[in-house]
Amino acid sequence: MNIREKLKEYGYDLQDSLCTEIKDSNIEKIVFRTNAGTTFFMVFYIKANEKQELSYLYERYSEKEDEDCSLFAIISENEELFYTKNMKTSQFVPIRDLICYSNINNVIIKPEQVLTGDFENVFFEAHCFLRDLDGLHPDEALDELCKLIYAKLYDEENEDNVFGRSYGNSEEYAVNIRTRYKNANEYDVRVFSLKIPGYKRSRGVFDEKITLSANVIYKVGRLFARYNFTKSDIDIKARAFQNVYKPTTRSGMGQYFTPLSVIRFIVNCISPNATNLIIDPFSGSAHFLTETLNYVAPNIKDEKTKHEFIFYKLHGIEKSERMVRIAMTDMRLHGDGHSNIRCSDALLSFDSYTDLEEGMFDVVMTNPPFGSNLQKESYAYLGEFELLKEKGKVPLEILGLERSVQLLREGGKMGIVLPDSIFVNKSYEYVREWIRKNLKVRALISLPLTTFTPFGANIKTSVLIATKEKTNQKYNIFTGIIENIGFDNKGDIVAGADWKEVSNEFCSFIDKEGW
Repeated sequence: MNIREKLKEYGYDLQDSLCTEIKDSNIEKIVFRTNAGTTFFMVFYIKANEKQELSYLYERYSEKEDEDCSLFAIISENEELFYTKNMKTSQFVPIRDLICYSNINNVIIKPEQVLTGDFENVFFEAHCFLRDLDGLHPDEALDELCKLIYAKLYDEENEDNVFGRSYGNSEEYAVNIRTRYKNANEYDVRVFSLKIPGYKRSRGVFDEKITLSANVIYKVGRLFARYNFTKSDIDIKARAFQNVYKPTTRSGMGQYFTPLSVIRFIVNCISPNATNLIIDPFSGSAHFLTETLNYVAPNIKDEKTKHEFIFYKLHGIEKSERMVRIAMTDMRLHGDGHSNIRCSDALLSFDSYTDLEEGMFDVVMTNPPFGSNLQKESYAYLGEFELLKEKGKVPLEILGLERSVQLLREGGKMGIVLPDSIFVNKSYEYVREWIRKNLKVRALISLPLTTFTPFGANIKTSVLIATKEKTNQKYNIFTGIIENIGFDNKGDIVAGADWKEVSNEFCSFIDKEGW
């Protein structure tokens, strides 16, 4: 049996225009490519007079495969060796047999359905495939899910339907999806690098390859192919994604989230508008930004103004690559605005940022990390902080407060969640004095003790609302207590939430007193 007959047994036709032949001595090399020109299958056929062991030839030739090649074979008259690539390690591993063209359903799927309440579990189902079939930890599976959603949204925007096309087998399908993902990242970097200095350095979190097996990519890709995410209701697709990443990040990544009711309370109190330049310097999954998008965008009638707000006015900083990936994915599902999420440390010197300046923003809304101290040994890596001077150690939330104020322009508004210790402990009198000197406090609202309990932090907190303003004049401050944030200490929803009432009272206070 010659090489052509051998491959036809498995459904690979050498007459296919995507195949090329290269002759090298007694070795015949056949390359199968996708429509995009990417190699997905490479075969070395050893003629009868070739006496070398096939395993030796694997060692010799497997290093020469294309980067994206996922199938590799060495065939002689008497022996066959088949390999598939482990995309996580980039190493080929032996398989018993080739994956044949007949192994998958070659039906073209058009993305005609939109996500509805009945289909909110699509992302959850996909996450289960990734976790269970490839044996991934939940947070690793979440990483890969973000990559596939990212590729799918790009595919829809370009109307290519790579996810729904018919391919010969799962390996060829997977290579096409990986190529689509690579194209999405290259497009992002190319477009936004023209507008944002250092874009790739601080936002290039989708540089990492998709490491999933071909079988799992095929299963998830065909699931996604049924739906049009772009045309789906923003609230539904965002909720579907959040239902996956919230429990995953809490359990697997040691993250806790600012409850949605607290975020909405702060957004309502600050009342941002389409002209505001807004940042969350400790953005995590970017909930302050998505809720601001939901609050402002529906009220913008002019499409040009709406576009400028979505793409240029919402900014975030987060030092975890994984969380930036989640944030960028969630922002895209909310209607985009993902390009301004930076993968960096918000406490670095301003010289470390390519596109951030002190006093740049109209609004800061944030919940800085708290519960740990920054040791003196770390000071050299930080920016200039007045509250660091002559201190052996400083809680992170205090530096988070000062950095938030540094980012604000004069007269800018800030809403920030802080531990109550800052406002009551004697040891933090110096912080309170600094607040009095640098801010005009408009409100201090106490949150229930249970606010962060479901998220792994049992600490009493309050919301500080202020403007960046130095004044010697006396002024009134709104004080309030939220007694029911909308859930109990287990995270179960309870009736009687009063945060909207407190928010309305504050807004009435501002209408009377002014900012």
